[in-house]
Amino acid sequence: MIYSVTRLFFIVVVVVVVVPSVSAHIAFWHPSMWGFNVTDKDPAYSYDNRPVVPLARMTFDKWWFHNHLRYPPHPNDVFELPAGKAAIAELGCNKGATTWWNSSEGGDVRQGDWPCPGSTSAQFHTTGIDDVKGCALAIVYESDVSKIKPEDFTVFSVNQTCVWHRFTAFQVPADMPACPGGKCTCAWFWIHSPDSGSEQMYMNAFQCTVAGSKHDAPALMKPQVARRCGADPEHGITHSTPSNCTHGAKQPLYWLQDEDNNMFEDYMGPPFYNDLYDFKDGAQNDIFMTNTKNAVQSQKRDMYQPSRFSRFWGNELRASREAMTEGV
Repeated sequence: MIYSVTRLFFIVVVVVVVVPSVSAHIAFWHPSMWGFNVTDKDPAYSYDNRPVVPLARMTFDKWWFHNHLRYPPHPNDVFELPAGKAAIAELGCNKGATTWWNSSEGGDVRQGDWPCPGSTSAQFHTTGIDDVKGCALAIVYESDVSKIKPEDFTVFSVNQTCVWHRFTAFQVPADMPACPGGKCTCAWFWIHSPDSGSEQMYMNAFQCTVAGSKHDAPALMKPQVARRCGADPEHGITHSTPSNCTHGAKQPLYWLQDEDNNMFEDYMGPPFYNDLYDFKDGAQNDIFMTNTKNAVQSQKRDMYQPSRFSRFWGNELRASREAMTEGV
């Protein structure tokens, strides 16, 4: 009897301790991504740098491309973006929860469309589908990553119910131009609600290409820093302020790092990929140089971008940013 109780206690401890360690947080999964096969035992890192591990208070080299640049994808592994249609991405708390489970240490643990098998939504930082804050795909028309800077990425698609589903549809604008040489660089970005665990930023980069582009597809505008302009009842703001929105092409939200932020919001007031920052659900069809008003505004906003070399985040820089943009 003593042996049985002891053995049962050991099993319970294993279940309680081990399961959360492999199921918490979420990543974009596809063979085209940098760091696709990185595990928590990778000797190249002194810390757990799996794709699902969140990014917070990190130096630029650690958060940029999730510090996976040393693990590029195979040149032939490319994620396809069908112009005017939906690209289906797989999001999961573990690679074993996705189509590519056979290269996962834990094997096949898939649970249909649920991104975190055997876990509640708390494992991906939400209290329910009404609490998700959206995620985004961004693109750079450059395949040489050594030439890419954070401000080069343009958000082209947003899913406001992300990360509730494993299979997540990202609508691709019909006017997306073809990638030079058939290959671009893309990235998935996510910031979750502040009521569901410690705040962080998520980024997974991958090789991509645009399929079915029009021969006369317009170029993308230069992306600008997004502005908080939507209604925000949680912070006492009941109405949106459209005049403060950044219309047109927008950069991803780089936040809560030790350097190279373009967002300086408070810890409990994070930026999101939704209407709060004028990221509409679906394809971002206002990112092209076909709208004169957007193009003019894009040039006007350019002078107000925060320095790419900022090394601090918090109230001081947020106040500085607000002072710079007041009246614009």
